[in-house]
Amino acid sequence: MKKRFFSLLMVINVLLCFFSTYINFKYPYVGIEVLSNEKGQYVIKNLLSTGAAKSAGIQEGDLILSINGDLPEKNLSIKKYGLVEKAKEIIVQRKGINYSYRFETKSNNSQLLFHFIFPFILLFFSLFTSIFLMKYKHGEKVTTILIFLLQLYGLSTFVGAASARTEPVTQFFAIGCLMLIPMLVLHFFFLYFQKYHLKFASRKIVKSLYLANCSVLFLVLLFLIFPLNSIFYMATKILVLLIFVLNAFCCIYYFAKGYIKYRKTMYGSLYRIINVGILLSFMPFSLLYAFPIIILREQLISGEVAFIFTYFLPLTFVYLVSTNRFLDINFYIKRFFYYFILAFVPTLVITIIVDWLGNTQTLTVKLKIFGVVYLLFIFVFYVKEQLDFQMRSKLFTERYNLQSSIYQLVSILSREKNRKEIRRHFVNEIKSVLGLKNIALLEYDKESDQLILVAGDSWNYERKLLHSHLLLFYDKNFIGELQTLDTISYIIVSNNTKKMVVLVLGEKKNFTTFNLEETEWIKTISYYMNISYENLQMIEELIGELESIRMKENAPSWLLKMLFQIEEKERKRLSTDLHDSVLQDQLVLYRKLSETLQKYHFDPLVKEELSVIKEGLLDIIHEIRETCNELIPPFLKEIGIVGALKNLFKKVQLRTNIVIDFIHDSNITSCHIDDEMNLTLYRIVQELMNNAEKHANASKVSIHLTCENDQILLKYRDDGAGLNDEELSNYNGRLGIYGIKERVRSMEGTISFRKANENGGLELFIKIPLQSNKVLIG
Repeated sequence: MKKRFFSLLMVINVLLCFFSTYINFKYPYVGIEVLSNEKGQYVIKNLLSTGAAKSAGIQEGDLILSINGDLPEKNLSIKKYGLVEKAKEIIVQRKGINYSYRFETKSNNSQLLFHFIFPFILLFFSLFTSIFLMKYKHGEKVTTILIFLLQLYGLSTFVGAASARTEPVTQFFAIGCLMLIPMLVLHFFFLYFQKYHLKFASRKIVKSLYLANCSVLFLVLLFLIFPLNSIFYMATKILVLLIFVLNAFCCIYYFAKGYIKYRKTMYGSLYRIINVGILLSFMPFSLLYAFPIIILREQLISGEVAFIFTYFLPLTFVYLVSTNRFLDINFYIKRFFYYFILAFVPTLVITIIVDWLGNTQTLTVKLKIFGVVYLLFIFVFYVKEQLDFQMRSKLFTERYNLQSSIYQLVSILSREKNRKEIRRHFVNEIKSVLGLKNIALLEYDKESDQLILVAGDSWNYERKLLHSHLLLFYDKNFIGELQTLDTISYIIVSNNTKKMVVLVLGEKKNFTTFNLEETEWIKTISYYMNISYENLQMIEELIGELESIRMKENAPSWLLKMLFQIEEKERKRLSTDLHDSVLQDQLVLYRKLSETLQKYHFDPLVKEELSVIKEGLLDIIHEIRETCNELIPPFLKEIGIVGALKNLFKKVQLRTNIVIDFIHDSNITSCHIDDEMNLTLYRIVQELMNNAEKHANASKVSIHLTCENDQILLKYRDDGAGLNDEELSNYNGRLGIYGIKERVRSMEGTISFRKANENGGLELFIKIPLQSNKVLIG
C-alpha cells in the first residue's frame, strides 16, 4: 500500500467518524418499532433495550400522536423503516391519556458508552495499529488487507450507531462494514497461509464471495436511494444478515477443515488459536442477533453488544502479522471446552425449572435465560478452578502435602545413585506422609522363591497370603495397582524375569482406610520408584558391558576416551566439593583456633597441645589442597603442558630425592595441542612419576617431550627396579602401566615398553597423533 493511498484512507475514515458523531449527538437513539393498525394509526410494537424510549418510560401498545410536532405518517423513518428515529420530542396516548417525552443523547449513559466512548477507543486503536503496520510491514499484501480490516473496525461502531438513527449515508457504510469484515477475514487468511504454502480457500471462492457481497451492497444502495416502504427494509436487513452469516460460516468451515488437516503438524496451534478467535467473534453475533432476527424477528441481545465480540479478531491478526510466534493456549481451549460441556446439563435443568415456575415466558425470554445461566456456570467453573489452584495449600493441606512429597522424592531420586539409600527414602517418605504403623519393601526372588526384606519394618504381615498372591503375577507385567489383603495392602513396584519388588503397607495410625487421593498418590510414587529401579538396573548393566569391553585388547578408542572424560568430570566434581566444603571448613577452624590462642592465656602445657593441633590442622589443609591439585591440574589451560609438568616435577622433588631431567623441544609450544591432549599427557606423566616414587624406587628420571610430523612424542626413562618379562608383555595394572596404555589408546596413539638396561629400569616410548576424534561428555 502506497503512503498517499494510506493517508487518503485514514482521512476518509476520520471524516466519516466525525460525521457519524455529529448525527449521534444531534439525534438520540430512540429505539421504537411501530405497526400500523386498521385505523391507520401507528402503535408501538417493540421497544429496543438500548433505546432512549424504553428508559424514558414509553410502553409497548402506546399510540403515537406526533413526532417533533408533526403527524407520525409524515415521519420518514416510520414510512421507510417502520421505526421512530430522529425524534427529539414525541407525544403518545396511553389509555386515553396523552404523554409527552423529550430525548437527549447526553442524558443517556448507555448511549454515551456504546455510541461515543467505546467507538473513539476503537478508532484510536485502529488508527495507531494501522500506522504501526504501515511503518513496519507495509510491503506485504496481507498487511494491506489487515489495514482495510482495521479501518472498517474503527469506522463500524460510529456508522453503526448513526445507522440506527436511520441516516442513509451511514447506513450504507455500516452495512458495508458488517458484510465485508468476515469477507476480509477470509481474504486475509487466504493471503496469510500462502506465505506458509498451506492450502486454504481457493481464489475462486474468495472472488465469488466478493461478488455476492458487492451485489447485496448494490441492492442496499438502491433501497437507500429510492423511497421504498418498511417491507423492503426488513427484507434488505434479513438479506444483509444472511450474507454476513454466509461469510462467517465460510470462515468457520475453512478453518475447521484446515485444523482437521493440519492439527498434528507444526501449524496445529496456529489453526487452533485462529479457530477460537473466529468462533468467539462471529458466533455470538450470528446466534444471538442475526439468527433470532431472521427466524423469530426478534433479537436476544442488542446489535451493539453482539458486535463487540468481533473485536477478538483484529487483536489476533495484529499479533500474527507483527510477529512470527503465537501463544500456546491449548490448555485454556481444552479447559473452556470442558466447561462448556459441564455447564450444559445444569443450565438446561435450571431453564426448565424457571419455565415450569413461570410458564408465561416467550421463546426469546427462555433463550436469554439459558444463555445467561450458561455463561454464569462457565464463569463459576473457571473461578472455582482458579481458587482451587490458589487456595489448595491452605484449604486442602493433605492434598498439598501429598503433592509436595512427590516433588521431594523425585528430587532425591534424581541425585541419589545408591539403591539402598533410594529404598530407605522411599519407604520413609510413604510411612511418614500416610502415618503408617508399619511398612516394608520386599524383594521376591523368583529362582529361590523367597521374600527378602530390603527396607522398612519387620512385622507379622500376611506372608503366606502375600506369597500366594504374588504367584498370580509371576509372569505378568502387573505394576502400579494397589491390592488389599486382610490386614495389609501391597503394590508391585518392579517386576522382571529374576525379581519382583513389592511394597507392603500396614495399617494407618488413625485406623482409617486409604482415600482416593492417597491411593492415587501411592500409585504415582510407586511409578516413579519403578522408573528409578529400571534406570539403575540399565545403568548397572551398561557399566558392566562397558567394563567388559574395556578389558579387551581391541576396545574401541572412542569408548576409552569417553570413560576417561567421565573420570575427569568426576575428578573435577570431587575436587570442587573438597575445595568448597571440607577445605573451607578446615580454614575456618584453623583461623578460630589461631584467634583463640592469641586472645586467651592458656596454661603452657595446654597451649603447647593446642599448637600441635593447630599445626596438624595446617598439615591437613595442605594435604587437601594437594589432593585438589592432583584431581585437577592447576592452571593447565593457562600455562600449557610444559608449565604444568614443571610445576609437577617441583612438587615431586620437594617430597622425594628423585632427580628429574625434563627436556622439551622449543617447538612444543607452537603445536596446536588441545585441552584434551594436554590433560592426557599430564595424567600419563603424573602416573609415571607415581610409579617411579612408590614402586620402582627410582633415583633418576629422564623425560623428553617433543612434537614431530603432527605427532606428540613422549620418551621416559628411569633407573628403578623395572619390570620383568611377564609384566612387560601383559602391562600389569599393578604399577599403573595398564592405565597409561589405555589413555594412549583412547587418543589413538601407540606405546612400547622395554628395560632401560640389564640391571633394570624402565624405558617407555609414546606416540600420539594430534588429530583425533573427540567424544564430548556434557
